[in-house]
Amino acid sequence: MEDNHHLIRPLLHPSTTNAAVTPPLDDHVHHNLMNPISSNSGIIFRLSLVAFIGIVSIWANHEASKGYSVTIVNDSGQTVAGKRFHLFYVSNDEATRVVVKASKIIENFLYPNHDKIIPSRKQVKHIVLKLSDRNLTDNYAVYSNTDREFVLTISPSIMGGANFRHDTVLAMQRGVARIWLWDGPTNLINGIVEYMVINNLGGSSAASSRADRAEPPQSATACWKNDDSRVVAMFLNNCERRRPGFIRRLNQAMKNGWEDGKLDGALGQPVQNLCASNNESLRYNFSSV
Repeated sequence: MEDNHHLIRPLLHPSTTNAAVTPPLDDHVHHNLMNPISSNSGIIFRLSLVAFIGIVSIWANHEASKGYSVTIVNDSGQTVAGKRFHLFYVSNDEATRVVVKASKIIENFLYPNHDKIIPSRKQVKHIVLKLSDRNLTDNYAVYSNTDREFVLTISPSIMGGANFRHDTVLAMQRGVARIWLWDGPTNLINGIVEYMVINNLGGSSAASSRADRAEPPQSATACWKNDDSRVVAMFLNNCERRRPGFIRRLNQAMKNGWEDGKLDGALGQPVQNLCASNNESLRYNFSSV
């Protein structure tokens, strides 16, 4: 019976029904006048939203392109060195933290405006930190596995030393510094790495342990060609003090290959002019060791 009531209800109240579905003439006209404005506002809002999403997406992709991943590998396995490495650097993510922190500091030093000069910034997408299963000739070694993947290998011999924690962190820092540098003469690169570890990462000179064997350069042209990275680092420090940003400019110049004249260009004068005074400083420093 109730269903029948609903069926015949519109017939019993025609005026109410008509009033509900037919607005007054003035309201109808007003609605037609306002509708284009409302429609335009909706279109503008949707376009703005699409543009905003596009900008956010571009920014996110840009930020992601600057990022890199870190992988830790323990090739020493269950050896004493492998167990120690796992305990102190893998299980607590300490190795990853050291790599990320050092990388951020070095990258900001070498490429302070890398957002604006992306083409000149070295592209690093993946850093593999690996404890080798055999001893290396040095505490660390760096090589490029692919175009943008770099492998930083640590010698397991470090883990057996009395100061293994200090030496291991130092090897990681030096390896990370090397990763962000463009290629150049080996002695010069080692000196730049030494400089950045001491001055940017707060580390001690890795060459200090060889102080008893170090010799000041004898030639006025050998400032950056010395086999001892400490000698080169001291020379680079004088260049940086003479013209701030020297190392940054030198690294950028090495991107397109090497020639000796790039040292003069980064310094703004012949580097040989600094070598004589630099050697005197070095002789003083070495004699006081």
